[in-house]
Parts: sequence; C-alpha cells; structure tokens
Amino acid sequence: MKFKDLSLNQKLGLFAILLGIIALFTHDPTKATYERVDVKKFSLEINSPSKYITPMELAEKIISGTNFFVIVDLRNPNEYEKGTIPGAINLSSKDLYQNVLQRNQKIILFSEDDTKSLNAWLALKALDYKDVLVLKGGYQGWTDEVVFPKIPLDTTTVGKEKFEKMKQISSYFGGSPILISEGKAVQTQIEVQKQTPQVQKPAVSLPKPRGASKPKREGC
Repeated sequence: MKFKDLSLNQKLGLFAILLGIIALFTHDPTKATYERVDVKKFSLEINSPSKYITPMELAEKIISGTNFFVIVDLRNPNEYEKGTIPGAINLSSKDLYQNVLQRNQKIILFSEDDTKSLNAWLALKALDYKDVLVLKGGYQGWTDEVVFPKIPLDTTTVGKEKFEKMKQISSYFGGSPILISEGKAVQTQIEVQKQTPQVQKPAVSLPKPRGASKPKREGC
C-alpha cells in the first residue's frame, strides 16, 4: 500500500513511530527535550476523539470565561490578520519547538483544517506537553458552526429557541445564523430577542491578536 493511500490516522501513526525513533537518538536543535514516545499510547490517543474540541464547545468556554487555555492559530500571518478566533495567538509550526508555550498550559490548536493541527499536536506530545487539543474542523469549522451557522428553517417553538441560542452565540463573535430552506438561505419572520448574551469577555491572559479583524462572511 502506498503512503498516499493510507488514512489520516495511519499516516499520523507512522509519524508517531518516526518521532519515537528520533527521540531515542536526537534532540531538537533548539534544545527542546524530547521524551521517549510511547507508540502504543500514541496510537490510542490518535484514534481517540478526546484529542478534539468542537467549535461549539470552544465557543461556550470562551463565553463563560471560566477556562484558562491558550488558543494557537497555526495559519499564516496573512490569514490570521484577516480574521481569527478571539484571544488566539499566531504561531508557526517552527515556533512550537522554541519553548514559546509552557508545558503546564492547556493548549488548543487550529489551522485551515485538521491535518496541520494534528501534526502540531503530535509534535507537542513528543515534547511532553500533556494537555493539548485540536479544534475539530479548524478555522473553517469555527466559521461554519459558530460565526455563520446554517440552521434549517423551523418555525416551531423548538426551532425558534434553537435559532435564538445560535443567534446569541454567533452575535457574540460578530456573526449571525443563516436560515436554510431546501438548500438555500432564506428570509424568515421568526422573531428573536434583540439583547446580546449577558456574559463576560474571555478571561484569557494572552497577547492581543495583531489587528485581527472580524471574520468575513463568505457566500450564503
């Protein structure tokens, strides 16, 4: 079987084995200390959904302000400047080897999609970072599920309540839900409360994003 035909988890498993071999014989040029990699443990973690956090879970944590974590945007600086998740800092994969992050911090990684973030997750695990999560779906997932979520048109009480909740959450992050009927965005007479969610701003002690603007809505 060719490498390109392997599943993502199989590729990551091979990467974990490679890290284990490297850890036995080498050290990072920046003097970051590698731990011996437990390949069996890595394989279990790679195949476990526990390494992920969903966009909605992250949104609720940010709004509550009760969790302390570092959100790392692994995309290039240009993409970061166009829009990012509130409180996120912009680091490259290379930066992760420079001991910029503390090992006792809770870290949430995201990029365009999951692949780059999962590679970074493996690298941090090899560097003995214990509490590292990957944002499921990356920044695109954040935009589609939190900032501009698509909600099927439902004029029932339950539908209105769901719309109101999603409206409050997306509004907090500068967006709004999109109502969908037969695969198309529609206008509706559903009435929603005008008040914004009564929540505190994220209690995250991080450098402010470098002029990151609100996410832009793309299409319907």
